[in-house]
Amino acid sequence: MLRHLIILAGALSVIAAPAMADGPDLSVPSSTQPAGYASLQDRYTAPEARDARRQGDVVPALRVISEVRRRYPGADVLDAELEGGNAPRYVIKILTRDGRRVDVVADARTGQILFER
Repeated sequence: MLRHLIILAGALSVIAAPAMADGPDLSVPSSTQPAGYASLQDRYTAPEARDARRQGDVVPALRVISEVRRRYPGADVLDAELEGGNAPRYVIKILTRDGRRVDVVADARTGQILFER
């Protein structure tokens, strides 16, 4: 049941995304971004992530995902993002067996897991 709700939420977000694509909501100051989260400008696009991997700047996401799966056996990987900045990092979103959603943050250059939130 929980898996169906997550899939439904993902589908609804895909439908709602074009409505939000017109531009940022300037009525919300950018300083309201929660600590530890990258802004949209800091996230790599798919081609940028692919180029960074090919150039050897970051380890493959699958390497980090494999380590996350070892730490959280039976967890479902929901998403993986590559965030930029001075220290690029992967944010792997998972759903644990007991239904908790956890973001696992790893150094994108080494693949080392830094922390979980």
